[in-house]
This record gives sequence, C-alpha cells and structure tokens, in this order.
Amino acid sequence: MPKDGVVALFPGQGDVHMGKDGWHRHPIVQEIFRDASDIAGRPIPAPSDLAPESPQVERQLSLMAASLGRWEMIRQEGVSIVAAGGISLGEYAAAVATGALSRADGFRAVWARGRCMDRYARAGDMLAVLGLDTDNLRQALQDVTADAYIACIYGPRHHLVSGTDSALPQVRLRLSQPGIRVVSVPTGIPSHCPLMAAVVPCLYRAFKALDWRPLSIPWLSGVDGQATRRVVTVRERLVRQTVEPVHWLHIVHTLRYVHNRVMDIGPGQSVSRLLKNQPGLALIPYRERIMP
Repeated sequence: MPKDGVVALFPGQGDVHMGKDGWHRHPIVQEIFRDASDIAGRPIPAPSDLAPESPQVERQLSLMAASLGRWEMIRQEGVSIVAAGGISLGEYAAAVATGALSRADGFRAVWARGRCMDRYARAGDMLAVLGLDTDNLRQALQDVTADAYIACIYGPRHHLVSGTDSALPQVRLRLSQPGIRVVSVPTGIPSHCPLMAAVVPCLYRAFKALDWRPLSIPWLSGVDGQATRRVVTVRERLVRQTVEPVHWLHIVHTLRYVHNRVMDIGPGQSVSRLLKNQPGLALIPYRERIMP
C-alpha cells in the first residue's frame, strides 16, 4: 500500500451515536439516507433515533447510511483512502468503500442481511465482558450453558458474548466476580456465533443477485484480518462472519504490518476507542476539518 493516505475503518452496530457537530445535515449524508430509504421502502432514521424494538433491517441500514455518509464527506475533502475494513456490519460499508459493491448494492446486501436475520436468527442478544481473558471466558461459558459464545475478541481482556435470551442471564450470574465487568450491548441478535447458522443459506441466495465488482483498494476481513483484493474472498468472508467471531486483534496486527495510518469512519467514534493506546498505529483525526 502507499505510505500516504489512511485505512478507513467502519464500526459495527454498537456505534449508534450521530454526534452534535451537525455533520448529519450535510447534503451528501441526507442523500445517502434517502438512498437507504428507497431500498427499504420506508424512511430510515438516524442511528440515534432507533428504538429498542426497531427491526434488524432498519437498524443495519441506518448505521450503514451514517457510515457511508461520513466516508463520502471524507472523500470530498480529498483524503486518500488506501484500504478499508470494519467491525461486523462495518465490513459491508468497507465493501462499498473498496469498490466490491456499488452503494445501491451495498444497501441491498445490508437489507438482505437484516431481513435474513429477522427471519432466521435465534432470539438473543450480546454482552460486553471486560476483565477476563479469552481462555477463562470460553471455559466459563462452557460451564454454564451451551447457548452462549464468544462473538468478538477486541483485546486480551475485552470481549463480546452472544447468547440466547435464556442463556445470557446465566452468563451474567456466572461472571459476577470481582474484577469482571459485564455490560449489555443491545444489538437485538446473537451475532457472530452458531446461533446464526440458519441465516447463512438466506444470505448466500441474496448475494447471488448482487453485482460484485473488482476491488480498487484492499478490503480487510474481520474474520481473520486478511487484506485482499479478491472479490470472491470478500463475498465469502461476509457470509462467514455471520457465524464466526470477529477477531479485531487480527485486524490490528495486519494494520501494523501493512499500513499503520487509520481513520475511524463511524458516527460515534467506537473504533477510535478500540484503537486507543494500540502501539504502532497512528489514529488520524478528521473532526476539525471534515464539517458540513
């Protein structure tokens, strides 16, 4: 990759804050929300206006539109994007940023993802677990229930757990120990684990109808951290991430090796918090320059 420019990183569904600096009133952001609404066939609200009972289609299209709106603003400012990746849903925005999908097909892919999840995902949600290492967390989950899994590994002692509605209270009880913090992450689904297996065939069928294109810049996979220009790999990894955990540390390792200048494209700066204090990476701010 070129030494100049930045790697664009897009957030997952935990990033629902639009901010107070007025950027969401930018014409390109409003245009992109209209595009998302056209795909959905109904108005798509800003992430901060979503309700707890909002369906997955609405939740995911909203964050996708917010992320792509911020990305288009950055491009208009002349910032050079040399690669793109993301967390969970953010990988779909990165597929648009790299050219693997047009904006319209990106929204169609996310619409299909949300629809498939609404129809086929098992009922459940997610928890953030801080203060327990991966091996001990995995053992604790195995001890308490068969319906809870590590869904995201953000750091040695920072994880997300997915589980059924009946399993998560058991997980909370099991992890009620000094030094361990458990926080609800209300995504509305038990993402990135085997509880999503029934979603996969639906997603495969939907992806066949999309126009997948050659990539203009590399795309980073949250499944294994691989940087690729192969569109078939992008498509395959987007399906795999439905049932496999996000390995954020793999992405961090790839960034250190390939290109260490990164920019958080999300509306709520959740990626910035994950990158804070990561040695070897330079988080490039843009808030002061990228304004409506």
